[in-house]
Amino acid sequence: MYGSWKSAPERHFPLGPLSGASQASTVTKELIALCVVRWTLATRRAEKRSLPGPRAMADGLQVSHSRNLPAAVTQCFSVAALCTAVADPNWFQVVPNGSSPQIYGVSYVVRLHGNISSDPNSVMNYEGISLLIVMATCSYIGILTGFGAFLMSFFGLPKPFLFNIPVMLHFITAILDIGSLALCSYLFFQVKTSLRKKEFEKTAMHTALGESYVIAVFALVFAVIALALSLHKIALKYGRVLDSRTEEESTLITPQSFATREESS
Repeated sequence: MYGSWKSAPERHFPLGPLSGASQASTVTKELIALCVVRWTLATRRAEKRSLPGPRAMADGLQVSHSRNLPAAVTQCFSVAALCTAVADPNWFQVVPNGSSPQIYGVSYVVRLHGNISSDPNSVMNYEGISLLIVMATCSYIGILTGFGAFLMSFFGLPKPFLFNIPVMLHFITAILDIGSLALCSYLFFQVKTSLRKKEFEKTAMHTALGESYVIAVFALVFAVIALALSLHKIALKYGRVLDSRTEEESTLITPQSFATREESS
């Protein structure tokens, strides 16, 4: 019985160079697949992190709502008019008979090159030239503030507490335009009254406002309109906020509260 039993033949798998290469290739394929899976998971996590949340989307909506295109366009017209008034030299002029007119304005201040001493050929004294310098400074600062108000009104601002900065710049621009026109008017009337004195009786002179003064008036009108438009938008915004608050307060008061009050009474 023992001799009749035959064991099953054993199978031997040869481990040659071909079998080792195939195992290495499968291992490398698994490693590559694992790296690809990890890379895709990492990219998906990065995309989820980069996606804007509800707060960021709300901030983006606030940036779009903070724009004020009518005020920006009107302020652009104001800046253009004020630049034209600064470039044109004739704010007011003194025209003596038989000689060339004496033209005063921002260009006259630029031609002085810091020399504030009074010109013997001019009717302006030291105080008048100093006021001309202040007038030119108000005009240049008004151009800068007006341009800043235009940019902030056109592009908007991301943070809520910065929404009032364009309004402040519109207001400052209007005040500077008023200051420039007021100083020019004061100098014009001072020169006109000084020409009536005795030292100017020998030569007949007359004064006249120039085209730059008229253009500056248009710049002031556009600046005031831009300020009014910006204030109107803020008033509408606060009105909507107050309406939403009153609606929320009205929803908090339910009819059940009135019923309980009547029962308690």
